Amino acid sequence: MTIDELNTITDSGEIGDFILVCEAKQVKALSRIADTIAERGNVRLVLLAGPSSSGKTTTAKRLITQLKVNGIDSMLVSTDDYFVGDKRNPRDENGELDYEHVECVDMKRLAADMNALMRGEEVYMRKFNFELHDGYDSTVPTKLPESAVIILEGIHALNPLLTSDIDDACKFRIYIEPLTQLVVFAESRLPPADARLLRRLVRDNQFRKMSPLDTFHIWPKVLAGEKKWIFPFATNADAVFDSGLEYELSVLKRYVAGLLEKVKIKMPGNAKAEVLSMLLTTVHDADPTKVPGDSILRETIGGSLLEY
Repeated sequence: MTIDELNTITDSGEIGDFILVCEAKQVKALSRIADTIAERGNVRLVLLAGPSSSGKTTTAKRLITQLKVNGIDSMLVSTDDYFVGDKRNPRDENGELDYEHVECVDMKRLAADMNALMRGEEVYMRKFNFELHDGYDSTVPTKLPESAVIILEGIHALNPLLTSDIDDACKFRIYIEPLTQLVVFAESRLPPADARLLRRLVRDNQFRKMSPLDTFHIWPKVLAGEKKWIFPFATNADAVFDSGLEYELSVLKRYVAGLLEKVKIKMPGNAKAEVLSMLLTTVHDADPTKVPGDSILRETIGGSLLEY
């Protein structure tokens, strides 16, 4: 789809229906993945990974519902809860904390807890305090229902190092990325990384109190980390989930255009900010209230019906 075609749909008043169609495509794709997991019969651990702002958490929560349709109970676990904390966190070549490194995660503890859960044992799960940058044990034990599935989501979930102490036979691997993007010029589409940056700018500003300048400053490190720690393992996935939404630029525009303007003022000459800002001027604005409450986009703009 081109930007002109999206604008025509928006201007005609049919954007609400188009949004529902885009969302339905994702539900259908996720339903098929859940069917495949059910057909396997021996899956106990679903590993869901993808680059930043791909919609991993929302997708994992929606997968829980689709598995339930197949009669399978499941439990969501985030690798973020197993971060080692700043005292043990790896550092890069400049001596700065490297939050993209796989050893940010306590892999031994994670595998031990996952194995214990799958054996039916009670586990005091790890939690992470992002304000203190330190982890702690939950005071309430967790037990996995018999035959239930664990959905483990995080940027490193597909890295074999993370779950090397867990039997491969029980794993199902899902790679997620917003691959579907609008045609912006001739046959050229918006790169998925740029689409994720737009999502990240809004999410960081809305929920992490980060300025768009901060997001732009860390983005090169994020991309470098993805190239090293995520993309090499995408080919190992049993399923690929496309989290792109053809309508999303029309909704994101009102949230992100002002943030890009701030970057252009504070970082004059930044080519990425200039290009993305120019792109958004060609997109017509759509009403965000038409976005369903369980949409992946709600993870970015807020107002989700799902609990995070």
